Amino acid sequence: MRLLFLLAALVAAAPASAQTPVRVWHVLSGPSRTALETMATAFNTANPDYAIKPVAMTQSSTVMSRIDEETRRAKPEYPPLVIVSESASGDIGAPGGLAYPVSSLLTDMAEPYDPDAFMPAVRASYSDRNGALLAIPFLLTTPVLYVDAKSVQAAGFDPVKDLKTWSGFEAVAAKLSAAGGGSCAAAMQAPSWIAVENLLAMHDRPFASFDNGRGGDARIAADVDFLSRHLTRLVDMARGGALRPRTAGVEPVAAFIGRACPMLLGTSGLLAHVRARAPFEVAVLPLPFLDDVTNPPKPSLPGGFAVWALRGRPPAEIKGAAKFAAFLATPEAQAWLAREIRSIPSTFEGWKRTQADGIVNAEPGLAVAASELAGQLPTAASKSPRLQGKAEIDGFFDAAFDFAFQGLKQPRPALVDAVQRSDMLLRQRREGDR
Repeated sequence: MRLLFLLAALVAAAPASAQTPVRVWHVLSGPSRTALETMATAFNTANPDYAIKPVAMTQSSTVMSRIDEETRRAKPEYPPLVIVSESASGDIGAPGGLAYPVSSLLTDMAEPYDPDAFMPAVRASYSDRNGALLAIPFLLTTPVLYVDAKSVQAAGFDPVKDLKTWSGFEAVAAKLSAAGGGSCAAAMQAPSWIAVENLLAMHDRPFASFDNGRGGDARIAADVDFLSRHLTRLVDMARGGALRPRTAGVEPVAAFIGRACPMLLGTSGLLAHVRARAPFEVAVLPLPFLDDVTNPPKPSLPGGFAVWALRGRPPAEIKGAAKFAAFLATPEAQAWLAREIRSIPSTFEGWKRTQADGIVNAEPGLAVAASELAGQLPTAASKSPRLQGKAEIDGFFDAAFDFAFQGLKQPRPALVDAVQRSDMLLRQRREGDR
């Protein structure tokens, strides 16, 4: 907190003549919610003409429903800023909607903005087809591999060398499982994000057409054969006991922390949670890549939560929203978020400040996560998908994995069904917009 209030102190606080409230609807909880409230207090101290007022909602779909309800009123009361999950980005950023691209907001309100300040993976995934930055990440995450380092070493493996690829991961998991009498070796969060979208992006294969969903008539363009080979590998691992799917009834993170499974494929947003609760030495490694692919992996995908601006609010609110967005992009704020909630800095200067403040030394997993986003330059296929109804589409692919793990469907038909259901949803969304 000290860092934020030092930043706030750079601006002399004077009595406000007419304070403008700037509401922020958000879906954050726990430490992330506390971090937002602390940042709002610091900003308000530095900018007494404005009062950032965070308003908690239950989930991103609730935010979208409330915005839709408000736009139908004679005097809509939606806020100038919202913070929603990555899965809602296609809905809130839909062409012709209320979203006010952050790059335009900052430029229009004469606030500092340098597109080259943001890491390439952030610029690529949070921009539209014309390169306009749509939102600023608040909690920036990406998938990583968590490992009980001593368990892996005791099995005769070097975590850093032997878990780079999926074949290495499979070999380590098989031996760990066999040593435990067929017990779980690995658990995985969010299959649709980790084993579909990130797998495709890291191997330069699109998830959707039209710049990964940035065109009006986008369809699912996932390579089903490529995905089904990988899902078949995971199903085989699960049948041998090496991988515990979520259908086994144990939450993946709890299985890892409770030592039921010594490896976890999960979001880097768990860094603080895992460190605080795991009673063993945790190693954080990059997500494995496929060793039968000739090119090195492309960047993984950014996830988490982002701040979006909305048009149609009074000028004073828009100005306050722009000031707060600029505040969030400062190196000091970026480093503070890295320390408090282990958010990956989204700007180069934020990353430098994070290193200089010793935050990376305290949590080396941040460097691992950042390196995944800062590798090769992203391509069209390695941008985060931007699709309306993305949360439902994620559900279709998660269900495909569940069906395959339960033996109700073979991997390929299960994935084909997910693609077909997703395309039907996208078509319905398009027709509903006309």
